[in-house]
Amino acid sequence: MEQYFVKEIINSDKFTIDEAETFKHIAKVMRHKTGDIVYLVDPSEKLYAATIVEVDSENNNILTSIELVNRPSTEMPVDVTVACSLSKKDKIEWITQKSTELGAKTIIFFDSKYSIMKWKTNVVEKKLARLQEIAKNAAQQSKRRIIPEVIYVNKLADLLKYQVEANLVAYEESAKQGEISRLGQTLSQSPKSVLCAFGPEGGFSPDEIDFLNQNDFVSVGLGPRIMRAETAPMYFLSVLSYKYELTVK
Repeated sequence: MEQYFVKEIINSDKFTIDEAETFKHIAKVMRHKTGDIVYLVDPSEKLYAATIVEVDSENNNILTSIELVNRPSTEMPVDVTVACSLSKKDKIEWITQKSTELGAKTIIFFDSKYSIMKWKTNVVEKKLARLQEIAKNAAQQSKRRIIPEVIYVNKLADLLKYQVEANLVAYEESAKQGEISRLGQTLSQSPKSVLCAFGPEGGFSPDEIDFLNQNDFVSVGLGPRIMRAETAPMYFLSVLSYKYELTVK
């Protein structure tokens, strides 16, 4: 069954879907008719089964009959932020999509010394809108209860505004030196929120690492292999999923 996010709190047994894009997808793309069921998630993160009562093509809305679904949340039990240096367009979109599928709550892109991509001020809003739409679609596909927020900051120092309980930076030099314990040590304390910063294809510069370390970011290795810029955050999210969702308590 398809799942859609709606912007209004559902508080009765009837609900009208009138957001243009959602209406178009349900009525025009999927061609749903009276009696079909779709799932809706409202801003309170509650999941509802919505049985279509009427498709009003003239006014572009769909009247549904609502039933609350008592199903466990699909959200990871830790607030995860992945902060990635700017990469090529297709990589940024891929990171947004897959980070959403893997449970990230916040996705930050930032400019760093070795970033091969730079965003001009006049394109930031348009690019974020595009990435936010990708996150929304990925959240619906993966049956999330929230849509991750996609943020852009134009310098590394602005990451400090988003610090949480555990702040990490994936550093390839740590991996090369065989450092394997800091990530495990951090997660063994079961922090409620985690942020990890990832560098671009050329990695972080030593002065950027020094800056982050001086501001309470812990450098961690992600195993003995050196990963691509877009692979490392997926590895990290998978590790968190294993720790918080798959390990027997």
